[in-house]
Amino acid sequence: MTEYSDRVREAVTARRKIEAIKLLREETGMGLKDAKHAVEELERSLGLPPASAGCSGPISMIGLVVAAVLVYRYFAA
Repeated sequence: MTEYSDRVREAVTARRKIEAIKLLREETGMGLKDAKHAVEELERSLGLPPASAGCSGPISMIGLVVAAVLVYRYFAA
């Protein structure tokens, strides 16, 4: 198991994953893939929920609006 510095732990708990990966790579010389996996493992060990995809909420909202418009046009005709 990897030892994590306070800076890496702080970045992970603040949900700054890219910064945490960068810090871990600088501190350990770890490769990108290994650092990413290590940060994700730290997230899991701290009980943090996985980060959202980011755009799923807005895309769902657009889908609902389009569906509402179609339903309205169908019944208004």
